[in-house]
Amino acid sequence: MRIRPIFMTIVLHSFVAGIGLASGGCSSGDPDDHPAAQTTGSGGGSSTSAGASTSASSGAGGASSASGSSAAGVGGAGEGGGGGAAGGTTSAAGGSEGGGGSAELPDVTVYIAGDSTVQTYVNSALHQAGWGQMLGEFFDERVRVDNRAIGGRTARRYIDEGRLDDVLEDIQSGDYFLVQFGTNDSNKTATYELDGKTIPYYLDPATDFKSYLEQYITGAQARAATPVLVTPPPRRSCSGDSHEFGNGLAAHSQAMRELGDELDVAVIDLNAKTLAHLNSIGCVAAGEDFFLVRADGSVDGTHFNETGARVMAGLVADGTEDAGLTLAQYRK
Repeated sequence: MRIRPIFMTIVLHSFVAGIGLASGGCSSGDPDDHPAAQTTGSGGGSSTSAGASTSASSGAGGASSASGSSAAGVGGAGEGGGGGAAGGTTSAAGGSEGGGGSAELPDVTVYIAGDSTVQTYVNSALHQAGWGQMLGEFFDERVRVDNRAIGGRTARRYIDEGRLDDVLEDIQSGDYFLVQFGTNDSNKTATYELDGKTIPYYLDPATDFKSYLEQYITGAQARAATPVLVTPPPRRSCSGDSHEFGNGLAAHSQAMRELGDELDVAVIDLNAKTLAHLNSIGCVAAGEDFFLVRADGSVDGTHFNETGARVMAGLVADGTEDAGLTLAQYRK
């Protein structure tokens, strides 16, 4: 048995007695169909995705929320669905913010659903790119990006084709699910064929658009993953050397913001961020090295070249911090 020195015992007793210690976040024209999306790592390279995912469940330092079972939260802010250990505050992402422990963050997979402005392009002669293929460059090696965006899709068509089901089969507790639609959903003339039926692309932003997006949210939350809505970027609607751009996707972007508020889900406002960037660089620069330049020299005002896509990915990465997501702690 270890015996404390008498002197120390007396000092401690006197000290305690003296002070009374107490305990106590597609196109304006006809939609395009493009090759399948790719999986990228943190270094920005790409490889064809087979649909396998890396599980990344979390644990300590988070308070439970109202969305489901727990997701991320080791050593800091976390999202997901609740049921985590007590010691933090509920976040707007539908999960919990941890108590700031020092444990290392777990590996996570970021799944992405979206359209041609997001998807991965391989060996594009025009250097076309989507922001999803560049996103991994802004995070460290613990983040794996599985980009399943594909051109010509709306929030409804992606579901109709079974693509959402494919993601939900693979996503794991602690993973993230970034969802961007609206570019094609705003098209009032385009249609697609499915099982002999002609289906319109257009989804009313105040009703149907929200209803389909809700399926992405509830599907991710049911698997203790964190859904994140990403508002669609504006097109190059400008003229001359103007520094004022229009915003034809404002209504669908606003619908995403409203849905995020209604369901307590994180929103990355890429629409607002991109609009601010475009207004800053102006119409001329946006047409030279941001939006895609076609083979005939004309500017595609919807899609991006590699420079523009990389800027967009950086804005999305910045948005993870604005939204209070633990994913921001993986930034390079």
